[in-house]
Amino acid sequence: MDGIPIVLDNGSFNIKAGYAGENAPRVLVPTLLTRTFTARGHSDWYVGENAKPWLGHLPVACPVSHGQIIDLDELAIIWHYLYSKELRVNAVDHPLMLTEYPLSPIRQREKLIELAFEKFYIPALFSSNQSVLSLYASGLTTGLTVDIGNDTINIAPVIDNWLIRDATRQRTVGGKDVTHYMQQLLTLSNPNAARFITPEIAQHFKETLCYVNPTAGPLPGVKPVTYQTPDGQIVKIGRERVLAPEIFFHPENVGLEGNSLHLNTHAAVQNSPSDIQAYLYDNIVVSGGCTMLNGLTGRLDHEVRELVPKNTSVRVLAPGNRKYSVWIGGSILASLNSFADFSITKKEYEESGSQNS
Repeated sequence: MDGIPIVLDNGSFNIKAGYAGENAPRVLVPTLLTRTFTARGHSDWYVGENAKPWLGHLPVACPVSHGQIIDLDELAIIWHYLYSKELRVNAVDHPLMLTEYPLSPIRQREKLIELAFEKFYIPALFSSNQSVLSLYASGLTTGLTVDIGNDTINIAPVIDNWLIRDATRQRTVGGKDVTHYMQQLLTLSNPNAARFITPEIAQHFKETLCYVNPTAGPLPGVKPVTYQTPDGQIVKIGRERVLAPEIFFHPENVGLEGNSLHLNTHAAVQNSPSDIQAYLYDNIVVSGGCTMLNGLTGRLDHEVRELVPKNTSVRVLAPGNRKYSVWIGGSILASLNSFADFSITKKEYEESGSQNS
């Protein structure tokens, strides 16, 4: 337990990693991997950024999808790359702080713990819920977290560091869907430049140009932005800047099932204990990369206010570091002197197994 704990946040877009006590992750590794084939069989794995050049040429796997670990062996390869090539440390020398999705099955936690102890020989480990950690990063132990990730939205009420599981809402929509819709819209409006508008380009436009309409009313006039492709084509980006992120509030626009962001937020509070509902409305904490979109938190605030009585206090908190809130919460927790007390050691794991972790 002498080494500084390492904090790992396994996402479907990237894995965030770094040391406990630091203000941001040191390493962001895209959750991608592939391998080439030779006459003698498989070659070495290409992981993270090294896998991106093979997109469209080889099958590229993502072992995390919609809050589920779908391939533990592939995740282990990314972890190995992360420890050896990025952090450049031996896993055996550092305790591990691991995050888990709000509605993760218990068996998934058990498998991750088995992976950590049996393949990486981690000396000690603690696993904590992402929603709890997100609040922790904001100095709260009670509140409603709205986390918008790459392919999943989790809306979770937390009371005194305990997740209210029955009231938690999870929807399989996220930043990836906004990117895909942005690509579709731009391809339709700029057919001559369609081959240039790749998912990566659409994502860049999403992150730099998109913003959320303040209300559900008619779209305001949007000043087009032009972009020149390498072959001289001009891409015009106008209403697409607002239409793409609107799917968070109107998922039916792109054929996605399930209620909108604000309706799910309201439902999560309404399904929580009645004596805590007012506090939850007043402490809605957003996190995740997509909450960095201009106007999103203001729109969520506006839409939730429309659903509750006028005398209900609604407050949406948007920390400046919310892109990494979950990781930061883990960093704070793992830096406490008491971290060793509530972690499970490898010896304890060998005696009792993952079920008691």
